[in-house]
Amino acid sequence: MKKLIILLTLLFSVPYTAFCEQSIEKDKQLSDMGNSGASFRLGSRYLNGEGVEKNYQLAKHYLELAAEKKHAHALYDLGYMYLYGEGVQKDYLMAYDYFERATDFGFAPAYYIIGIMYYDGAGVKKNDKKAYEFCKKAIDNGYKTKSITLDHKNKRIIVN
Repeated sequence: MKKLIILLTLLFSVPYTAFCEQSIEKDKQLSDMGNSGASFRLGSRYLNGEGVEKNYQLAKHYLELAAEKKHAHALYDLGYMYLYGEGVQKDYLMAYDYFERATDFGFAPAYYIIGIMYYDGAGVKKNDKKAYEFCKKAIDNGYKTKSITLDHKNKRIIVN
């Protein structure tokens, strides 16, 4: 049984690895031609180590290329990098700016994270009303979470 598992693992991992390498090369070509989706995919891969070794410098480079073309998820990921200090110096103001720019395109997770920043007072003055408003906007735009409950009566969020 153990040999079968090893054989199956080898059979399925080799094509996956080859596919990843092909798609990375294709995305690099597309990114060089100005394709924001390809730039975002590359940035995300390097940020999360998906099919490549984590590389924050390359992640930031490709995410910035996508962000220049107003790619909402790239803007969000750059905000995430600054919020948590992933490959960059932690900077709440930069994080907030990127998240806010992502909300310009209705990107629901960006509304949510700004709400949590207001709830925690992370880089902004703690403000329960703004935390509620941003989190409500995120949920109204389809964001799903079990981490909070909206208290509509008191216009605040409750962290579960």
